[in-house]
Amino acid sequence: MDEGIFFWVETTSLNCHDIFGTSLDRCVSYLVPQSRLTVIVIGASGDLAKKKTYPSLLSLYVDKFFPKKVVIFGFARSNLTHEGLRERLRPFLIKSSGNSVSIEVIDDFLSHCYYQAGKSYEDLNSFRDMLIQIEQLENGDGIQSTSINRLIYFAIPPNVFGAAGVAIKKTSMASQGWTRIIIEKPFGKDLQSYEELSSILSANFTEDQLFRIDHYLGKEMAQNMLVLRFSNIWFEHIWNRREINCVLLTFKETIGTEGRGGYFDQFGIIRDVIQNHLLQVFSLVAMEAPVKCIGPESGEKVLVNSSMLARLGNFSCIGTV
Repeated sequence: MDEGIFFWVETTSLNCHDIFGTSLDRCVSYLVPQSRLTVIVIGASGDLAKKKTYPSLLSLYVDKFFPKKVVIFGFARSNLTHEGLRERLRPFLIKSSGNSVSIEVIDDFLSHCYYQAGKSYEDLNSFRDMLIQIEQLENGDGIQSTSINRLIYFAIPPNVFGAAGVAIKKTSMASQGWTRIIIEKPFGKDLQSYEELSSILSANFTEDQLFRIDHYLGKEMAQNMLVLRFSNIWFEHIWNRREINCVLLTFKETIGTEGRGGYFDQFGIIRDVIQNHLLQVFSLVAMEAPVKCIGPESGEKVLVNSSMLARLGNFSCIGTV
């Protein structure tokens, strides 16, 4: 190998603790004691929700990021009750927390979790039924609150983002606080589907209400990359093309599709992993230090990816499953 440093980044799909990634402080912090928060998980009975979303919500609950009055309401098509959802989630919460969270704390967290079944993600009657229950829980103790905020997380395939967004807009927006919509990747399956999805969401929500995320950015490995690169004096001076000879990104999983067959049949592993997770990791490795972490000035990821495409031109991507 030529002179220089061989830098190897190995990524894994395990132990994701913070699904909100870099948008965490904008989503749930700075909540005053008198405020209340309702988290609505759309797709609550799905694979992403039980493996990532609810374990992440448990971590936020344990670390006291939530106000004391928090309601976590799930919506999906599976025919479950409140207790049915809790029983489905419990083993995944126990597994994800290891020995760091007691069963009592997990059960206390689950006591804040509720569920509403719907025929589809555009079933307005079911959304209205959910809203009635949410408002009862938000105002049931008779204590006056300065604000009641709603954080809505889409743990669903992108082909139903639009329908769910329209249903939320018509039924479930907060009247005494903010409403924020967290949309998990991928954002469509190609440029046309992305533009259609973006058009529907932009027509119903303002840009400061929409949070497009990749939960991979919440992984400890990804978070540490920023510190390693930009807060380490030694690495900062040698992290460049003259000193680093090769960057190899490796993605490993210990599981199969496991209930995700329908999703993978439609979107595929390349769209699920390469253009999202691995491209995010590549950006963290290759980009320059951003001027700001949020806002229009945070375009270093776009810049480095544009530079890469300009050099590659027409290229092929070969993958195996």
